[in-house]
Amino acid sequence: MIKLFKPFISKEAITNVVRILSQDQLAEGEEVKLFEQELETMLGKKCLTVNSGTSALELAYELAGINEGDEVIVPVLTCTATNLPLLHRKAKIVFADITKDLNIDIEDVKRKITDKTKAIVFVHFGGNNRGLRELVELCGERHITLIEDAAQAMGSEYWGQADYACVSLQAIKTITSGDGGLLITKTKEDYEKAKRLRWFGIDRDAKQRGENPDVIEAGYKYHMNNISASIGRGNLPYLWKLLAHIKELGDIYREAGMFSHLWLAGGLTNDYEGLKKELADAGFEMGQHHYRNDMYTVFGGRVTDCPTMDEIENKYFFIPLHWDVRLEEANQIATICKKYL
Repeated sequence: MIKLFKPFISKEAITNVVRILSQDQLAEGEEVKLFEQELETMLGKKCLTVNSGTSALELAYELAGINEGDEVIVPVLTCTATNLPLLHRKAKIVFADITKDLNIDIEDVKRKITDKTKAIVFVHFGGNNRGLRELVELCGERHITLIEDAAQAMGSEYWGQADYACVSLQAIKTITSGDGGLLITKTKEDYEKAKRLRWFGIDRDAKQRGENPDVIEAGYKYHMNNISASIGRGNLPYLWKLLAHIKELGDIYREAGMFSHLWLAGGLTNDYEGLKKELADAGFEMGQHHYRNDMYTVFGGRVTDCPTMDEIENKYFFIPLHWDVRLEEANQIATICKKYL
């Protein structure tokens, strides 16, 4: 069975882990700093590493000053990790509809902005950045904080344009550090504050110099450790090669009438179960993976103003799009799917 996702772990990552485990420093140290430097060189952005993409979102929401009662507009279709941190902050989540490419509906966002709108979260769903440019402009005009949930957009051509951007390095992402994440901020001030907040609110560099810096704000335990950084460092050099292969697979899927981005490929069908069975019989997994968030009790129940989500919630599907899918297998998947679109 060709699974929907499969982690990529390089030989270098394995060697790196063995090297770190043979040393005394397992927590955040030089390995993390080297990983951050390599990320900055490769991505052209100053990246702050954390222990998960969710932690990056938590820090972004903190830096944005989202508090109890603030309205935050989010897409109804996303990983629950986008929205659960907002519940902890007692913010009011406002679900916006999606379009049939599964990204947030910009026109619906415009309709749902009020005087209480504190922030808008743009999710690069599956690595799709359609709509981000419009939201950058809209939020600039309205003086609304824009946060990118770029968990699935590692290596995208257009990301990191918002006030804050959050990336995931979780196990099945294109580049993994076992688990981990990145936070990108626009200002140096926010970067320095996030760097303190990720480790209890303490200046860790000063602490490691033997100093005892004052703690002026309550932080978290969100820092990355050397073990995770060593995995990330071993995998990072393969980013562009992995994305090139994903693009080749995507070309095959798009030719068959489906969509394909950096991390998810799939389409819409009126016979979900039939397609799933035929793919499974041929040895390929298919699924939805992410679901509309308003179906979960914790978010307060289903909304009635997301008609596109209502229309397609049982129709969208995802197919394997990763390093271990061969081109001939992608052609076989595409041939099967084309009959069901």
